[in-house]
Amino acid sequence: ITLTIYGQVIMGAVVEEKETRIAEILFSSARPFTLMFGKLVGVGLAGLTQLGIWIGSLAAMLAVLSTQGDAGQIVASLPNISPLMIAYFLIFFVVGYFIYASIFALIGAMVTTVQEGGQFAFPPIMIMLIGFYFCFAVIRDPNSSLSFWVSIAPLFAPLTMPVRILAEMPPFWQIALSVGLNCLTIAGLVWLASRVYRIGMLMYGKRATIPEVWKWIRQA
Repeated sequence: ITLTIYGQVIMGAVVEEKETRIAEILFSSARPFTLMFGKLVGVGLAGLTQLGIWIGSLAAMLAVLSTQGDAGQIVASLPNISPLMIAYFLIFFVVGYFIYASIFALIGAMVTTVQEGGQFAFPPIMIMLIGFYFCFAVIRDPNSSLSFWVSIAPLFAPLTMPVRILAEMPPFWQIALSVGLNCLTIAGLVWLASRVYRIGMLMYGKRATIPEVWKWIRQA
């Protein structure tokens, strides 16, 4: 849900810059890649701040409940979540954010209104839903071949690997491989999105077609 919310924020910010013609001014003083990456980092920090508030509030609430009689027994029965698990979760949250935010930024550069962007946002949301349903298979058998592949696969790993870590900690090399593959995916998506962003932000009046987008990528 958080990835979807902040992905939509990125897309809306890109469309707003296009509608208000701010991009024309910004491009005169900074490279498109720098502008887009700065936008991703800024919104990402806002997402991490909100996530930190949620985690801190939950930890405080559990600490209070643990001192309350019957509620303390319920809290004691909860799974043990170590600081290492929380660190891994934050790493994969950041990885997932940059993957999907890059996709939403690319969509924002292609369209002319937020409403059009909502139509194009369906594919990345569907990918996240598929990853969510893979989580159930990971919970049932964290050591299966399916669990291994979906926990290192780009696009799915940010959702499935944290679940696998909580179910049963995999070997460190698998976690490192998952992070590495998805970081390479981020580099490719940011490069691709920046090339579309460079031309798409200066086009007005109609949304781009897929052939036009491929043409931009080749020419940028």
